[in-house]
Amino acid sequence: MQGYYQSHQQLDFIGLTGQQKISEAKVLVIGAGGLGCPCLLQLATCGVGTIGIADFDTVSLSNLHRQTLYNFNDAGKSKVKTASQSLLAHNPQVQVKEHDFLVDETNVLQLIRDYDMIVDGTDNFLVRYLINDACVFLNKPLVYGAIYKTEGQVAVFNYQNSPTLRCLFPEPPPENTIQSCAEIGAYNITTGIIGTMMAGEVIKIILKSDTVFTGKLIYVAVLEGKNTRLSYQENPDSRTISINRFSKKELPVAIAPKDFQDNFQHKNFQLIDVRNDDDHEDFNIGGLNIPLSKISRFPLDTFSPDDTFIFYCQQGIRSHQAAEFFRQAGFSNSFSLQGGLSGYKNQLSLFAQNQPKN
Repeated sequence: MQGYYQSHQQLDFIGLTGQQKISEAKVLVIGAGGLGCPCLLQLATCGVGTIGIADFDTVSLSNLHRQTLYNFNDAGKSKVKTASQSLLAHNPQVQVKEHDFLVDETNVLQLIRDYDMIVDGTDNFLVRYLINDACVFLNKPLVYGAIYKTEGQVAVFNYQNSPTLRCLFPEPPPENTIQSCAEIGAYNITTGIIGTMMAGEVIKIILKSDTVFTGKLIYVAVLEGKNTRLSYQENPDSRTISINRFSKKELPVAIAPKDFQDNFQHKNFQLIDVRNDDDHEDFNIGGLNIPLSKISRFPLDTFSPDDTFIFYCQQGIRSHQAAEFFRQAGFSNSFSLQGGLSGYKNQLSLFAQNQPKN
């Protein structure tokens, strides 16, 4: 592998010293999808010494055009494991740590604690704010990227006390107002550009460059070939909100599928599906169907504060939000099925595989 970084080391802003700093860095990328894939690849080929990948999903055929670490033969496989193998094939000198689980409020602090900086490659606003708040709480720089069709944006939050995500966008938008890439489409050129720019911000942070995108949002219009730089100011209240989120003694609790299967199946509890009506009719594991959008208008006086509630959805994001809402409303025994139905089905599949064969 001698000479692998020769071109980098000839650059004045990297050189031998900079390449050594890059090799000593520990970077976590949360989300190995359209943004995470190009970012991860660039980080590995730049020589980032320790790369963490956090994702709970599997490779989908419909996403392959923009999730470039995978191929047709990977459909249905774990994104984390497949991405790890791909990165090591490109550069076996790096160390890749696999975090094959859903990132939520119960595990995010432990997950990011040992990394120097975090990259947010997710596509869910609730998770984005969770990651931001955790980074503020533990004082970790956060590299942010997002796309909308042929447009994208990149920013760096909480680097050397710079503004945070909540300074730019104080609160996440209502869940049903933002459509997913599956619904509106995604231009793979856009994801490639934005993901690569995110990797570039990581390298600049490692090298302590004075050109890091702090206090500014870089907006990229790919078809027009136009970049716009938008500045924003710090809001001290935003940092307080993030810190207070993890200063509370009691956090919403996610129930792992195995614990739900082993311990809760034999107890009295109220099971609530917070997906839409059509999704509930297609498949469910029982219980009431109260879509998340209707939770706040549901007559809660029909329930007792002593009742136990377990919420579920497809991936565990909406159900976590529902559990938080119920706890704030005084129903302390409210839980979310971690990983949702996807995680629950995987658990059942593993259970079946481990059963003795006749």
